[in-house]
Amino acid sequence: MVIQCQNLLKIYFSGEELRALDGVSLSIQKGEFVSIMGPSGCGKSTLLNILGLLDEPTSGEYFLNGTPTAQMKDSVRSRVRRENIGFIFQSFNLMPRLSVVENIALPMRYSGMERKLILPRARELAQRVGLGKKMSNTPLQLSGGQCQRVACARALANSPGLILADEPTGNLDSKSSQDILELLQELNKEGLTIVMVTHDSKIAAGTHRTIHMKDGKIL
Repeated sequence: MVIQCQNLLKIYFSGEELRALDGVSLSIQKGEFVSIMGPSGCGKSTLLNILGLLDEPTSGEYFLNGTPTAQMKDSVRSRVRRENIGFIFQSFNLMPRLSVVENIALPMRYSGMERKLILPRARELAQRVGLGKKMSNTPLQLSGGQCQRVACARALANSPGLILADEPTGNLDSKSSQDILELLQELNKEGLTIVMVTHDSKIAAGTHRTIHMKDGKIL
């Protein structure tokens, strides 16, 4: 079991109590490709942030690869996140003045990988996502679909077992969206576990199963 959540509660206080997550329990097996759908504000991104160790629940339990995360020190959370989880965001979050290869290489530089190994792996990943001829381009010289391919390659940089994707096709046209879905499906077939938040039912239909959320709960 890669992900196991039991009765997750996430409460924000801004004059009144807001339950972003209200008793969420779910399990995701190794090698699954799961989509999460629901209206804006239903708790999808909050859940993804907790799964990615970017946030902590107010209460409840989250086990990642069988390890409880509640008592993890910040340094341990950072290491686990860096070594085990790759993130893909709707807005790409690329460095605009760095090349494709340099953007892909960033997580490896932060991880302390041996310097001579970084650029060869970054080039290999650029090839893997179909950007072999765009390696020296910056994000400003790429289409939205190509930028998201860079983001996918960057998410793979440290060989994670889990990919968390927050609306990865949200800013793309239908053709680019389908291309990104097919890339994620290929990565899943190679053994990666993928959890993807999406508003697009056609994209969700390309995953193994869909979790529907509303008002902080799983329906």
